[in-house]
Amino acid sequence: MSEFNTGRKLHPNLLPQFTELEENLDDLDNKATMTLEAETIIRDAYQSKATDIHIDPYTEGFLIRFRIDGMLHDCLQLSTERGQRITNQFKTLCNLNPLPSVKVEEGSFYFDQNEPHLDLRVTAVPCISGVKLAIRVLAPPDAVTSLTQLGLEDSTDIRSWLDATSGMLLVAGPTGSGKTTSLYVLLHLLKISEAHVVTLEEPVEYQIPGINQIQIDEDNGLDFENGTEAMLRLDPDYVLLGELRNQSSAVAAVNVASSGRSLMGTLHSKDAVATISSLRNMGLDDYEIAANLSIVIGQRLVRKLCPECRAEEKPGKQVKLWLDAAGVKTPKKTWTAKGCEACQHIGYKGRTGIFEVWRLTEEDRARIIRNDDEFSIRRSLLDRNQLLMLDDGKNKVEEGITSYEELIRVGALAAAIQNH
Repeated sequence: MSEFNTGRKLHPNLLPQFTELEENLDDLDNKATMTLEAETIIRDAYQSKATDIHIDPYTEGFLIRFRIDGMLHDCLQLSTERGQRITNQFKTLCNLNPLPSVKVEEGSFYFDQNEPHLDLRVTAVPCISGVKLAIRVLAPPDAVTSLTQLGLEDSTDIRSWLDATSGMLLVAGPTGSGKTTSLYVLLHLLKISEAHVVTLEEPVEYQIPGINQIQIDEDNGLDFENGTEAMLRLDPDYVLLGELRNQSSAVAAVNVASSGRSLMGTLHSKDAVATISSLRNMGLDDYEIAANLSIVIGQRLVRKLCPECRAEEKPGKQVKLWLDAAGVKTPKKTWTAKGCEACQHIGYKGRTGIFEVWRLTEEDRARIIRNDDEFSIRRSLLDRNQLLMLDDGKNKVEEGITSYEELIRVGALAAAIQNH
């Protein structure tokens, strides 16, 4: 099947149905195989719980890669002829011109043949060696309805905020850290109460029965500003604004919170305290932030060690260096990933979150109003023994849920070094 070698480690076990198909392709009717290879790759991706499929062109051929639990894995190398054929199949499925792309092209299609309903978003980009495809696989989300399923211990601070019906709760983290999932879990907790919940999202990720969800439609005049005004007239107890990404959405959030409603949203930020700088950069003044912000949940997603093949061994040299720099005592033994059939020889299976929950105090609000910087605010939290993401990560490492290598990868140790 392969006619070139990238020299990188491959995981052909992630493509079992495709491998079997390729071995018997010559025996199949040509008409039946028009898009069969692409469809088989989709089935393998779904079975592997891949969120993205990458088909990368090289001078000598193509490489298929899957993103699983946030990490890219090289699956299979193909000849140029087969790689181009599969590329054309994906483009055909989403009604793109099968001729080589000369500009960025985007398309989408639904796939539910013998599988749950899948929504696939295809991006084709011309590269020096050929057309590269990136395919996002959007599957129905797992039913996560509790904080403990996220990896977040039941928090008194979060529970008390949910009961308070006032102020602003933000979930902070980088792209792909599970922020929206956390918000949806909070919505699931709310829908069973007597509260009236309205969301304003761009876009609505998935529907939650019992909650009124509104999707931004700027082409028809429904933006954050007039959408927020309309929501307030609906008499909500809780409002979810999705992602705060610019001044208009930040101002909308403050308008909701200052009206006496509880506001939930997400924000791109490296940790909980850094949300203050993010909100300042969006044009909010210190008094607006201090008066309305109640609680911030900072989070990252880490891969979970495979329970079938995890093992304890002495920490490696790299881990020791990172722990020393962060001021963390190196343990004699720690859990590592080995790899087995149960985890498709990756060593990890699934993801969980590491969290920090910052409930603002009067001291915190005073520091914000004084325009204290991130370092000063974060130092004050450390002085009063506020638990940070690294603390939660260390606990999960000690329990054998994840590894120090994962804490290094997601930046939890790097953040601790800056604060050390």
